Amino acid sequence: MTSYELWLFLHISAAVLWIGGAVAVQVFGALANASGDPTRSAAFGKDTRVMVRLVFVPSSLVVLVTGILLVSDGNWDWGEWFIVLGLVGWAAVALAAFGYLTRALGSVGKRMAIEGPSPALGAEMKRLILVARILIVVLFAIVFVMVVKPGL
Repeated sequence: MTSYELWLFLHISAAVLWIGGAVAVQVFGALANASGDPTRSAAFGKDTRVMVRLVFVPSSLVVLVTGILLVSDGNWDWGEWFIVLGLVGWAAVALAAFGYLTRALGSVGKRMAIEGPSPALGAEMKRLILVARILIVVLFAIVFVMVVKPGL
């Protein structure tokens, strides 16, 4: 096994973990929301924070680092469109997910546990879930770009 093959394996595995985990969180979020149980929604918020800390942040960093190693170790140029789009997409998703979405979901979950469900909190949760779903679509678009490699 070459170092390039190792980086590629780690890169793809981390991307699968990040995207698959995000889809699983969406399913569990929908189930918690549909239950109408504020305790379940609060627990979902806490569980999501754990997933972010232990799964999403590490896997996203592995994706970034191994992507950089793949460019350095492989026969790629930093100006290739798929590399530029991948880096821009990674940065956009990471900033939105880790800089905003995680804190906002945690805040809504805490408020729901304390205040109980309300139309305002329900609307906020639905908006945040929509943002998370858009980020998942962006992640899948990045995977598409990595596979198709436009510009080559």
